[in-house]
Amino acid sequence: MYSKVILVFCYLVFLGCVSSNSSVYESYEKSGIISNFDSSEIRLRHLDSINAIRLERGLAELNISPELNASADTHARDIAVQKRAWNFGSDYSSPLNRALVSGFNGSIRGENVSETFEGEFSILQVWLNHELSRLVILDPKLTHLGLGWHQEESGKIWWVQDLGQHKK
Repeated sequence: MYSKVILVFCYLVFLGCVSSNSSVYESYEKSGIISNFDSSEIRLRHLDSINAIRLERGLAELNISPELNASADTHARDIAVQKRAWNFGSDYSSPLNRALVSGFNGSIRGENVSETFEGEFSILQVWLNHELSRLVILDPKLTHLGLGWHQEESGKIWWVQDLGQHKK
């Protein structure tokens, strides 16, 4: 009986170590470190928000692309090292180059980047308030999106949103 209690206790401790926080990441100040949050939930909320906006305007819904997520994650780490939120890699790669390397079968219609301490909904609002970024998000030819980020020890997050059109 005693060994079963210890086994259950160890199992509960193990579950507590797994990152399963599915709540909204608000900002470094309010929520702490983003790695404590469920990345798939952050991406799904981002997708749901964009799709709601697109549907209001009569545009087709987008799908999450694991390949574009990988491309965005890689670029977020790279621009953090460069200390510059821009669309070119340290190897001078373009968003299209990175998407192809990640295995995306299609074209990149746009890429939004940002460096901030803000959370998942705030960064989407920033992009929607910026005319060029909003035009990319509302491109009627889009079919897929990827979202990636990298957080520094200071709490600053480098966000990357890749938007693409899958080949038929």
